[in-house]
Amino acid sequence: MAATDGLPGQAAESLTSDTEIGSLPTRLRLLCVGNVEPSWVSLTLQLDALGCVEPNFKWVSTANEALALLRDESFDCLLVRIGAGRPAPGDDPLVLPRAIRAGGCIDPVVVVTVAADDETWNEALRLNVDILVSAKGWESSALVQSIQRAVERVRMLHEIDRLASADRRRLVRERDEADYLLTQQRRILSALEHFAGPEQGGSGRDPAMRAVGQGGPVDHVRLPTEFDDYYQELLRTYVIMGSGNLAVEIDKLAGLLAESGLAPRQVLDLHLERVERLVRGLGNRSTRHVMARADLLALELLVHLGECYRRRIPGTAGEFAEPAPLVADHGADEAP
Repeated sequence: MAATDGLPGQAAESLTSDTEIGSLPTRLRLLCVGNVEPSWVSLTLQLDALGCVEPNFKWVSTANEALALLRDESFDCLLVRIGAGRPAPGDDPLVLPRAIRAGGCIDPVVVVTVAADDETWNEALRLNVDILVSAKGWESSALVQSIQRAVERVRMLHEIDRLASADRRRLVRERDEADYLLTQQRRILSALEHFAGPEQGGSGRDPAMRAVGQGGPVDHVRLPTEFDDYYQELLRTYVIMGSGNLAVEIDKLAGLLAESGLAPRQVLDLHLERVERLVRGLGNRSTRHVMARADLLALELLVHLGECYRRRIPGTAGEFAEPAPLVADHGADEAP
C-alpha cells in the first residue's frame, strides 16, 4: 500500500527518457538493501517480461551504506528487506525510509517485511512508501508488481506536480494580462479626457454633439443610489451567462446613463472601476474569461449608449442621408 500525501515541491527527473506511461523504464536502476543479496536471475526474468530489458542492480547490506550511496546517485526504485522471521522491536521497517525522506529523496521505496501493524501502515502512508508483506522476501511473486506500482505512482505524482506548476504559471500570466489590459484601457480614458478638455471647446463640431459627448466628472453625475450594486450584479451575470437575455437590461441601463448625461468615456470609467473590483476579488482564479466577457459588456453598453444619444440629436432619429463622395468627380460635367 502506498501513501499519496505531500506532493514534491519540484518534479524530480528520476525516470529515464525512454519510459512509457504504465511501464517500467527499460534501464531500471534498482537499489536493494538487506542482509541477504537478492536472486538477480529471478528478478531479471520477471522484469524482462515487463519490458525492462537492461536493469541495473545494486545491493548494500546496511542502511548507512544505502544513505551514503543515495547522496551521490538516484534510483528508479529502492527495495528494503527486513530480516526473516517476525521483526524484533529494534527492526522498525521504516527506519531507513524515514531517513531517506528526511534527506529529501523522493524515489519510490518498497519495504519487504513479514508483518506490519496499523502504526506501520499509517507511517508508510505519510512517507509515501509501499509495503509488501510476504514471508518469501526477495522471492515473492508480488515483488516486481510492487516495484511497478511504486514507480508508476511516483511518476503520476511528478506529472501532477508539473501540471500544478504549469497551472500556477498560467494564472500568474493571466493576472498580468488582465492588469495590462486594464492599464491600457485607463490610458485610453486619459487620452480621451485630454482631447475632451476645455481647449477643444472651440472646435467646429456641432454644438448638440458637444453637449451630448461631454460631461462633468463621474462623481458629480446624479445616479440612483442602487446603481453601484445593480451594475456590479449585471457585470457578474454577464460574465457567467454572456449576453443572453440581458440586451433589454443593457438598453435600459444605457437610457438611464444617457438621461444622466454621462459621456461614453465616463461610462467606460464606471465600467473599469467595477471590473477592477471584480478581478481583485478573484484571488488566484482565472481572469481571462472574466476580462473577455467584461470587454463584451462594455462594447455592448457603449453601442446602446451611442444609439440613445443618436436618437436625442435632432435630424438623426430616422435613417441617415446618403453621404457625399469624399473626392469630387471633376470630369463628369465637362464638355468633350
